[in-house]
Amino acid sequence: MFRIKATFFFRRRPQWLLRSITSSILKNPSSSPLRFASTSTQNDQALEVRRLNRKITNFIRSGRLDDAKKMFDKMTERNTVTWNSMITGYVRHREMTKARMLFNQMPERDVVSWNLMLSGYLSCHGGRYVEEGRYLFDQMQERDFISWNTMITGSLVNEFGIKPRVEHFAALVDILGRHGQVEEAMGVICSMPLLPDKAVWGALLGACRVHNNVEFAQVAAEALVRLEPESSAPYVLLYNMYADVGRWDDATEVRLMMERNNIRKQPGYSWADSSA
Repeated sequence: MFRIKATFFFRRRPQWLLRSITSSILKNPSSSPLRFASTSTQNDQALEVRRLNRKITNFIRSGRLDDAKKMFDKMTERNTVTWNSMITGYVRHREMTKARMLFNQMPERDVVSWNLMLSGYLSCHGGRYVEEGRYLFDQMQERDFISWNTMITGSLVNEFGIKPRVEHFAALVDILGRHGQVEEAMGVICSMPLLPDKAVWGALLGACRVHNNVEFAQVAAEALVRLEPESSAPYVLLYNMYADVGRWDDATEVRLMMERNNIRKQPGYSWADSSA
């Protein structure tokens, strides 16, 4: 089965120079003969954090939690997505003690962080976990649609024995995506107790296309290619997203990958004009 390698998405992105030089610049920018502008350095840092975040996500998706944690520990700069990604790994593998320890160490938490923990507790069987989830819900200063949905779903499962199906999560991802809450939609997928199917990933990719979120579109497209290796839809949508933001090299690479793998464009999907 053909799979898009994660390295494809990042090979054209700027890389850090020598790590020793970068480390020296960060410690004492004025002493560097390169004299990078502060904005350039900050942009490089942000790109590096995003690149490492994706590596952590890929480790987690393949079940390599130890490798993900090693990568997490080596990072000198982390953002909220970094912490949430690592917590997601522990939650998905029911290691709630480790997830809670990491959650407690977070310098800043957002509603996604709280929702991940809430989902983890309520998806575990046992009164102690359910009580922890309810306690966490009561402590939340900000609750969104996902918070309430998670609490209601957890109550249905633990108190009435009604288990949600993958179609329910696909509908939730679609609703969130339509309202521009793409990060929250990804949070739902990451905390699902079931494996997301093509409907779930398709809903996310469609939302990314509408709201121009290239980062999550890459993840959704890769997942769809794994589930439907002969479908042209994820390729075409990703191509058009790259075209929309002027990343023509990446867009061309997607099109070449389709040709190399004999993927024919399905009716109803059109290429963006590359001459624009």
